[in-house]
Amino acid sequence: MFVGFLCLYLFTASRSVPFGDATPMWEAAEGLVRHFSFAIETRWPVNAPAGRGGHYYPVAALLACLVHVPGALLQMLLNQILPGRVNPGLVFTSQLGPLVLGALAPVLFFRLLKQLGYDLRQAAVSTLLLGAGTSVWVYAHRPYSEILQVVCFIIFLGALLRAAETPTQRSFLRLGFAAALLVNSKNVYAACLPGAGLYLFLRFRPDRQLIIRALLWSGVGFLPGVVALAAYNYVRWGSIMASGYGAVTTGFWRENILVGLWGQFLSPGKSVFLYSPPLILALFGIRRLVMRRPNVALAIALTVGPVILLYARYVFWSGDWAWGPRYLVFALPALLLPVAELFGADASHPGRSRRSLSIALGAACLTGGAVQVLGNAYHWSDFTNVSIEAQHAWLGRPNVAGTPLAPDPCFSCFEHLYPIQWLPTMQPIAGHWWLLRHQIAGDPWRVAEADAPWKRYTSLTLDIHKSYDAVEFDWWLSGPAQFGWLPVLLIAFLLALAIPVRPWIAALRSESPHGH
Repeated sequence: MFVGFLCLYLFTASRSVPFGDATPMWEAAEGLVRHFSFAIETRWPVNAPAGRGGHYYPVAALLACLVHVPGALLQMLLNQILPGRVNPGLVFTSQLGPLVLGALAPVLFFRLLKQLGYDLRQAAVSTLLLGAGTSVWVYAHRPYSEILQVVCFIIFLGALLRAAETPTQRSFLRLGFAAALLVNSKNVYAACLPGAGLYLFLRFRPDRQLIIRALLWSGVGFLPGVVALAAYNYVRWGSIMASGYGAVTTGFWRENILVGLWGQFLSPGKSVFLYSPPLILALFGIRRLVMRRPNVALAIALTVGPVILLYARYVFWSGDWAWGPRYLVFALPALLLPVAELFGADASHPGRSRRSLSIALGAACLTGGAVQVLGNAYHWSDFTNVSIEAQHAWLGRPNVAGTPLAPDPCFSCFEHLYPIQWLPTMQPIAGHWWLLRHQIAGDPWRVAEADAPWKRYTSLTLDIHKSYDAVEFDWWLSGPAQFGWLPVLLIAFLLALAIPVRPWIAALRSESPHGH
């Protein structure tokens, strides 16, 4: 399964270099392998304060930088082998960590489902939907930290559920260590910990001694993460308590929570159901999950819920610039988990319902896969730039003097990005489909603009030539070959290794013991 998804993600890899939030993470990894320092050259975000020694440092969490160290080491080696080229292979080395983590996420999800007692077919179907039908596929190509967060949250959720079922010293140590990984993937996930503690308290309520042991040994397992976090903070800011995150988000936690939830789940531009269509199918499994595995449903609610509510209060709740609601990517495995209840031995259906379920499954696979192909076709900044240029020509240039970041420039503020969040005319999925059709045909901007999504509402010809002409396919095989046939041979080798995928495909077709 790992090799199969790695082949898929590698074959569809991006040709973009680190951009936006990924820039300081990558620069920090390069600084570590070259100078043993987290100092970076790029000030990002634009309001980031200077740290120790007057240098700028990444605001991102420790693991978000460390995950790029293998790629940075490979990049340093390539620079020595090919000294005449500028950062040869950067598009691959900067994706190395995310690609591996992306392939690991479905494997961990599969193991979690088996741990929870789901049969082979339930686990196989759900894993296919996660790896090929949700935004996990897109974020496996981006040197951002979201795919790392997905992996760490699956590990954490699995450790929490295992500790509740088998309350041993080892399981509590594992839970503490998993929590440390999660918090060091992004510090905001400390919001998961009170819910996890409450979950264990409710499970062990009759046994106070067990509660004490759970807290004690989980704390021991969590301690290395606390030490690492404190050391990382001190190295950057000179204080073990300063993460840098609070300094760059002060004053941003003021959105109406209902508006934030509406945007994350139901807005035309950023609804998580649009960017990960299999979640719609998962809705039909929630009742079964609550009835059959109430402890699992409770654990998800107590750990995922607080983070979703927290980000609903964030002015930048959409996570732009990004593909879909970026801050919900970590929760995709947990939100998709109820879909497993619709398949398998313990989900009996009459013949007509089974046909309907098969149709729904096929629709979820096709629509989910299609959305991710569109997401991978271009870097998300391409259509964002087109939409902003069209907005300026059609709706006017916004007054940005009052943004939360003023007087610093704000690239993700409401003034610039409200069209792709709230207006169907600038819907990014539709926008990528529009770009793809015209890019394949080789149409100039005037031809493409003639049937742009906004043409349903205006007869004006909007001048988008600068942003449209800058659009390129974000597929590494569509760019100039930097290593000749080496990447193709590598893919062929990995595809040959994909033979272990065959048993997994057989699991998708398997009949459950009770004839389902």
